[in-house]
Amino acid sequence: MDTARATTRAVKKTVQAAGAFFFAPHTVARGAELGLDGVTLYVAGRGGVLGDVDDAAVVAAFHHFTADALLPLWQGGRKVAPPERIGALYAQCARDWGREHLADLPEAARLAEITTTIVRANDLGALAPLYSAWRGVPLADDAPARLAQNLQTLREHRGGLHVLALAAHRLTAVEAQAAEASPYLEFYGHTKPFPQVTDELTARRRAAEDTTDELVAAAYAVLDEAESAEFAALAPALGARLAH
Repeated sequence: MDTARATTRAVKKTVQAAGAFFFAPHTVARGAELGLDGVTLYVAGRGGVLGDVDDAAVVAAFHHFTADALLPLWQGGRKVAPPERIGALYAQCARDWGREHLADLPEAARLAEITTTIVRANDLGALAPLYSAWRGVPLADDAPARLAQNLQTLREHRGGLHVLALAAHRLTAVEAQAAEASPYLEFYGHTKPFPQVTDELTARRRAAEDTTDELVAAAYAVLDEAESAEFAALAPALGARLAH
């Protein structure tokens, strides 16, 4: 488990950067073909893999957004196309991003294998709905596309477990975002005055992050020590690609 914890921390930033395709030019252009702006596509596409679920399920799955901010975007997407279609399009955007940016990464095939092992071994069911939905999207055959899709799925995996950790430490979404000085508070629909960031709030936010690491490490423990160390060693080069 100690190896899995070390790997979790080593790959954390790489996994969190997996949303590089969200607002990439190609992704935005594909949304425009449907008549969707980039932000609406982000919500309708990322959440579209959930299928035709009710509004409450979407709000719960996204967690960080207020209903007032999220639902107009979700419903705006539904007016254009069924959620499943937009979700499939968004998954294809992730694959296309991988083909464009990761095809010449020497370790792409190995990283695709490692991340597939993690995803296949960890079924969280209703505990992390966005992760479970992305986990159910069929994988591409080619390594760069598969890797990009797996990274998005693992991003949802960490995000879903983080929601559980926040609840365990009695933190609301807006409190957690305020404590980490998130620049997206208003984007998520929160309005001023934001919660006061006290030492106690900061400590609980830090504890929730540590709990998230522990939960993710339990999932990554499916890798043996050699695989775990390899994932940690290969993550920086992958993270550099995601950052551009």
